Amino acid sequence: MRKLNSKFKTAFISEAGTLLQNKDYFAFIELDNYACYVIADGIDDDLKLESAKIAVTSIIRNFTEKPTIKKRLIKKYLKEASEELILSGTYTRLKASITVVVTDYSKVRYALAGNTRFYLFRDGTLRYKSNDQSLTQVLADKEEVALDKIATHSERNNLYCYLGQEELKKPYISKKITLVDGDIITLLTRGIWENIDEKEIEDAIDEAAEPKELADNIEDMLLSKQLKYIENYTFSGIFIDKVYKNPDRKKLIKKIVFTAIPILIILIISGVIFNIQRNKKKNSIENMNAYKVSAINYANNGNITKANGEYKKALEIATEYKLKDEKKNLDAYYKYTEIIIDADNKLKDKKYEEALDGYLKTLDKMDNVDSLGKEYVLDKLNQVRDAIRVMDLLTLGDTNLDSENIGEAEDLYKKAKDLATSIHLKDERKEAMEKLDKIYASKAEKQKEDKEKDEKKKKEEEEKKKEKDEKEKEKVDIEDKAVNHIKQGDIAYSASDYVGAKMYYIMAKQLYGQIGANSFSSELDKKIGLMDKKIDESASKRAQADRYQKDGDEKNIKGNFKEAKVLYILAKELYEKEGLTEGVKKVDEKLGLVNRAIGKE
Repeated sequence: MRKLNSKFKTAFISEAGTLLQNKDYFAFIELDNYACYVIADGIDDDLKLESAKIAVTSIIRNFTEKPTIKKRLIKKYLKEASEELILSGTYTRLKASITVVVTDYSKVRYALAGNTRFYLFRDGTLRYKSNDQSLTQVLADKEEVALDKIATHSERNNLYCYLGQEELKKPYISKKITLVDGDIITLLTRGIWENIDEKEIEDAIDEAAEPKELADNIEDMLLSKQLKYIENYTFSGIFIDKVYKNPDRKKLIKKIVFTAIPILIILIISGVIFNIQRNKKKNSIENMNAYKVSAINYANNGNITKANGEYKKALEIATEYKLKDEKKNLDAYYKYTEIIIDADNKLKDKKYEEALDGYLKTLDKMDNVDSLGKEYVLDKLNQVRDAIRVMDLLTLGDTNLDSENIGEAEDLYKKAKDLATSIHLKDERKEAMEKLDKIYASKAEKQKEDKEKDEKKKKEEEEKKKEKDEKEKEKVDIEDKAVNHIKQGDIAYSASDYVGAKMYYIMAKQLYGQIGANSFSSELDKKIGLMDKKIDESASKRAQADRYQKDGDEKNIKGNFKEAKVLYILAKELYEKEGLTEGVKKVDEKLGLVNRAIGKE
């Protein structure tokens, strides 16, 4: 009988704190071979039913019927207690935070659902401690909340596991902990741990020889803080003065050794084989993962064929070791890259519509493969669409050419050539160039014919004009020249060439003056005045003078000395008005040369 050969002493306190009702509960039972200690904290608002008591009573009852330290049965105790709370609630869902401790007097195991706590002190130091199943504890595990701030953190009572849940979510059950003489176990609810830290409990243990004294010291410590608000508080101390030791342990060990040797040999052989197979499997899985990484790198670099090969190797490993999830995943990636390769081949064979269908199909599957090779596929889509566009342009060009819409056909062929050049479609570019060459050859032939006709017509007109000019008198000739100057002036005026227009109007006025036809002078003066105004509006006088001089130079070079003289005189007048002596001097020199040329004529 283990209990008689060990010494466990227990004492506890449980009070309402500053509240009207105590929703905490503690109970324990010590049987011949096993003992169970349970502490619970009711976390509902029901004022009639005591959820903590219901939960603790359920655990103690089930433990008494079937005492054990096995993990599976402890989990069953918790599940049945949770279901009992659900069934007991009438108007309110009953809920409780609970910690269960079971021992065979030599080892101990604790289970937890919520934020009641388990501490095990050894040699006056906290050696084992439970972790709350709260949001605060999750944040503390992520180092987002300091450990010394857990007791005051706002989410400390936000629990993700507690009794009374619709479905009890993974209560924590510890491994077996070997006890030694002098160990002290404490169980506490939030009324204690929110206000008394672990160091203070260690100090209280140093000053206590018995569990009752420890419980009283803890309560005194809590009340001495004179807090305005104290939750229900419960504290239990279990002093393990003596741990049970099996007197037949050596014989049992010897018996176990002799019995276990043959089994051990078999296990070693099996283990070696298992390890070889496991290592082989491990290495294969590592290779599979390496192939996956390599495939992703190849795909991201645009080498889909290599990526497909790597996925195939990875898929073969997943199939060999019956890795269902990996096989399904890799099969999707392998088939996805197969579609891309097929579309690439269709594009290479100039089957553009089929290639387009393939790339569009990969877009539909892209979400299932984490957008693998997305940039590559989008680039290929653009290429195939451009290729289809080139073919459409060539076809439209042919249609317009057949309808003798030469200009439209030429424009379409040019677009096809430019687009084919930009996407490196050599054959299509060559085809577009050949069609353009035919159009250009045809246009050149037509232009040649038109030019010959124009030259013939022009020659005939010149001969007629020459015959007419020879027959006309000098006066008529001069009048025609004057009229021609006026027309040229009008044309220049229409083209905004005001300097040229003024020159022609002045020359016309001079011609009319030579034959005494002064009736036109008034009209020409108006036009010359209008040109002066236009010239003033369009440029400065110096710029006008420069333009006169430049135009005079052009006329001089062409041998039109009289026209050049008029332009030089105009330039000189403007330079003189502006006081530009260098300009006047330069123009005078040119006038001298022009006058001499006119004299020679």
